[in-house]
Amino acid sequence: MFKRQIAIGDIHGCFSLAHELVEEIIKFNPKEDRLIFMGDYIDRGTENLETVNYVSALKTEHPENIVLLAGNHEDLAYKALSQRTMEQMQLWFINGGIETVKSFGTLENLEKLLLPFIETLMFFFETPQFIYVHGGIPHNQTVYTAQPNALLWERNYKTYRGKNLIVGHTPHREVTKYENTIVVDTGAVFYGKLSGYDTVNDVIYEAVSDTIMQTDIV
Repeated sequence: MFKRQIAIGDIHGCFSLAHELVEEIIKFNPKEDRLIFMGDYIDRGTENLETVNYVSALKTEHPENIVLLAGNHEDLAYKALSQRTMEQMQLWFINGGIETVKSFGTLENLEKLLLPFIETLMFFFETPQFIYVHGGIPHNQTVYTAQPNALLWERNYKTYRGKNLIVGHTPHREVTKYENTIVVDTGAVFYGKLSGYDTVNDVIYEAVSDTIMQTDIV
């Protein structure tokens, strides 16, 4: 039984914030804590390679304590890099993929390092109290019947009714609680704040930067 179970919002290449949040503010203790990363590790921010390396290392070192979920930006990158169509590449690039390419340096590095990482990610994680999923669950569906793409892109957090959800995907200024959904994405790359929410103790952790890097939200 974990004493803390902390959902960490969308990092978007803000490795420095992620490292500060986990190591200095949360002070991750593998003997007591589970961390659930909510996806969107890449794109828009500049420290994409560092972010992927960091969360991958955490998972390797503490496989029972670290949950890595997929986000819609991992989906965009995977489709672009695996299909290599102009349409998929452009869609990824206009949504922040260019920064990821710059960070990894070459397409060879992306194929060697990023694609295998994305393939390890989970679409959701469930506990007796919560379902953790990047986007949400569509109306009249369950996390088991919904298509993976829907779980990554859904945004019906205001109207969803069902087992309590923890989601990322949609940046809020603060960790925000709706009737059956808690949104933990506080816009690391938009507002300069990366948050973690402990679902066991109802505690919020925050790492804050003075730099706001992006203005468009997708």
